[in-house]
Amino acid sequence: MIDTGAAPQRAAPLFLRQHGDGPVKLNDMFLGLLLVAAAIGIWLSAQNFSRLPNQAYGSETMPLVLSGLAMALGVFLIGRSILAGDALPRAMRPEWAGNPGALGALLVTLALIAGYIALSGRVGFVPVAVGLVLILMLVMQVRWWVALPMSIVATLVVQQAFARLLLVPLPRSGFLGFLW
Repeated sequence: MIDTGAAPQRAAPLFLRQHGDGPVKLNDMFLGLLLVAAAIGIWLSAQNFSRLPNQAYGSETMPLVLSGLAMALGVFLIGRSILAGDALPRAMRPEWAGNPGALGALLVTLALIAGYIALSGRVGFVPVAVGLVLILMLVMQVRWWVALPMSIVATLVVQQAFARLLLVPLPRSGFLGFLW
């Protein structure tokens, strides 16, 4: 064997899959286990939902269907991973986490979610959601003259979809309550 002086290259771990020059992805075992855990959580939370009077189904129907589908997909991914001989489930820090602005954007997003939870009951859905979407779009470097109308339109579409189509009441605003 000839020594070239270069360090030997290590093969990529089995839990990683490269797709050309694209991003590194987690293995199917890891994703399957996440889906199974989510399915169990959805199923457990749907057990407390009430049924409709004189009906064979109720508000738990859709979550139970989704939990069954998530469980089936998770079991399929785990089985495919075992048959392929992949390693145990592992995760690695994604490439975007090394970007200095990514941590700031993540913290802003988490702060906005906490702000929505704290303010929406007092201020109302519409003004809080407009502000939240506007700030998120500005953080993503969308121009303000595009972000402002888009945040208003997106908020109104979501509000109308929940209020009119799904009949789910959202927190009302004292000064915008006359609109709906």
